[in-house]
Parts: sequence; C-alpha cells; structure tokens
Amino acid sequence: MKTKYDPNIFKLPESIDREQYIICTYLCEGYTSDLLNKVGAMAIEQTTGTWAPVPLETPEVRRRHGGKVIAVHEIPGYEFDMVEARGKERMAVFQIAFPFENMGANLAQVLTSVIGNISMAGKLKLLDIDFPKVFTDGFKGPRFGVEGLRELTGVSKRPFIVSMIKPCTGATAENAGKLIRELAMAGIDWIKDDELFSDTDYCTVKARAKIAADILKDVYERTGKKVIYSPNITDRPDRMLDKAKMCKEMGIPGLMINTLTVGWPSMQMIAENDEIDLPILAHPAFAGAMYESHYSGVSSHLILGKFMRMCGADIVIYPCAYGKVDINRERYIRIAQSLLTELHGMKRTFPGPAAGVYQGLIPDVASDLGLDFSISAGAAMHAHPMGAAAGVESLIRAAEATAEGIPLQEAAKDCESLKVALDLWGEGVNQEMFDLKK
Repeated sequence: MKTKYDPNIFKLPESIDREQYIICTYLCEGYTSDLLNKVGAMAIEQTTGTWAPVPLETPEVRRRHGGKVIAVHEIPGYEFDMVEARGKERMAVFQIAFPFENMGANLAQVLTSVIGNISMAGKLKLLDIDFPKVFTDGFKGPRFGVEGLRELTGVSKRPFIVSMIKPCTGATAENAGKLIRELAMAGIDWIKDDELFSDTDYCTVKARAKIAADILKDVYERTGKKVIYSPNITDRPDRMLDKAKMCKEMGIPGLMINTLTVGWPSMQMIAENDEIDLPILAHPAFAGAMYESHYSGVSSHLILGKFMRMCGADIVIYPCAYGKVDINRERYIRIAQSLLTELHGMKRTFPGPAAGVYQGLIPDVASDLGLDFSISAGAAMHAHPMGAAAGVESLIRAAEATAEGIPLQEAAKDCESLKVALDLWGEGVNQEMFDLKK
C-alpha cells in the first residue's frame, strides 16, 4: 500500500550522512490541515517532483535525489488538538536535507534548489544552511581575509578604519583624487568609492583609478603607509572582469563590488581570478530587500555573512545595530560571527559595521565583536568640524585606545580631534541624532 508520507522523503536526522547533504532550516506560517504533508511537498517541489506524480520520478530517484524532511517543529509544540488553535495560522520551524550531488559547489544553483519556487509559496523564510565540507571546499573564500589584510596594511591589532568618496555622486576624478590624498596622508587604512559612485562619463573608473594610483604611490613614498583604495567596479560580469584587470594593471590595490545587485557568483569570479589577486570590499546595497521581512526571504547572516565569505569578500560592509538604519543587535552580531568563526578552514572576513558609526561607538562595537572589525565612517569623518583629516585621526585614535583598553575620554586628553568628536556626537549609543530613526 502506498503511504501518503513517503519513507524516501520523511527521515530522522540521524539517518542521513551530513557530509552528503545541504541542510536547510526554515520558518513557515500559514493555514494548513496537514503540516507534515505541506513540508513534504516543499521537499519534493525543490528536488524530484511537482504537484502530481510524473513517470520518471521512481522510488529510486526519490530515494537518491529527493529532499529529506528531517525535522518539523510546530510552535508552540502542540501534542494534542487545542480548540483555540483551530482555524488559525500555524507556525513551524522545519529542516530539509538536500542531496549535495543535485547541485554541486554552485551557490546560484543551491539557492535555486533550497529557496527557489517555494520562495513564492507564502510565509516562508530560510533561516540557515549547514553546508558540508565537500561543498565549501569548492569555494576559495577570501583571498586575503583578516590576517592577510592586517599584514598587507601593517595594522596589527586595532579595528580597521574605512572611508568613502563623498559626495556620493557628482564628484570629478580630480576632486576624488584630492579627497583620496587628504585621507591617505592622514593615515587611513582603506578608501572606497561610495556604492552610488559609478562608471560615468563625467568620472570614469579608469580616470579616478589613474589619479588614485599615482597618489597612493606618492603617499607610500612619503609616509611608508600602504593605503588601499577600492573603486566601485559593479557592472555586467564581463565588464566587471575587464575593470578589475584594468585596475590591477594600473596599480590599484583593492576593489569594491555591490555584491547583491550583481550576485555572489559574480564576485566569486573576480575573487578567485589569480590574474587579479586583489582584496575585495563587498557593499550590502539591496540586502534589505532580501532579509528584512520576518516571514520571507533569507536570514541576514547568510546574505551578508556566510555567502559573502565563501564567495571571496575580504571586508563586508553591513548595518551596525547602533547606527542610522534598523537591524536587530543579535543579528548584526551573528553576521560578524558568520564572517569570523571557523568555517571548514576558510579564511576569516572583516565585518564592517557601518551606517551611522562614529568615534564614540567603537568601544561598544568592540565589546560585541572583538577587535577584528572595520569601521566604515562617512559623516564621522567628512563632517568633523576640523576637517576630514581630523576625522581620520580621531577615528584611528579611538580604535587604538579601544585596542589598548584606554577609555576614550582619557585618550581624548592628548588628541584634540577625538575630543571634538566626542563633544559633538557623544560616547556610546545615541540614536536620536539620526533622521532615519525619527
């Protein structure tokens, strides 16, 4: 007799070889009279079948290639019918194990497989993915990572300081060059294009890269400081590759990509190209459209954490919980953990909390993340009353003091630019200053 609940699909977690499966955890909510059947249908939909049986979907095909439902946990964990629960939406966390051989080490195909058609099936959010080592071995991860960037720049302990070209759009190559020189001479670690700064007729990537390469060479000869500048090469994948190679030939020391608008595999293509061999800063533009819903999409620690790291980002910019945009504090910490903790021997990626970060927040971020993070400062640098160079100086001194265990007010006694910043923006969390939070 054929059972409704196919034993080729419904399994115990202990029954599968975790090195041969990609295990996905989901949250679902909706009206259903049979939660098990609903989850089983999702497993079939994303692997071997569809809404009706097809001739070639044999029991052997299901056994080998079908998704396996290995856990279904309703919330609350009802053990008998509750009258008050009838007719209401039901919520559950469940796990489906997908055979690795169905997709290989291909992130685009993984996402198609685990959150493809079912992403349009109502309230369903992909909470996490547990990748086997055989999968992550197909990714090189960051080329430099935390340790490589520290060695490259000589910043051995304190958090990295990153800034961007401002204004976001409209700057000429010459004006961008003036700002790059000012920031570099002040001792900054990394300068990036703003994510809105594109390859335009009035300011091409090539034009500003040429100016920047000459400036960075001169700064190094004058100060001995290796400053990274990363132009925004976001474009069609073939054009991105051309721009990356051009930047390498011109002596540009880094690249920036709006990763989510071009796709993780496009960044991976650049990161794993040995001819390019440059560190990559990944920007999170478009991320909110993917993770901000409580009931759909994909969790932020996958979008901005694990996927970014596997596909080669050396630094990932993402929202700080204390800044100008909303993100849950535990989520911003979990993103950093996804970038920094052990992942099958893969190099670690610098978390880059940003969007309203200022000098007085650095100790709070360090308390959450440790010292391996970068601060991406726009207003805290460019709006400093003493100028952008003073903004750089004050941020570096705040980072150094934090690494040395020195209170910021104590460090400010010998650093006027830090004192001015603390007097203006305060020390600790102060979200009332952000219009986006009002």
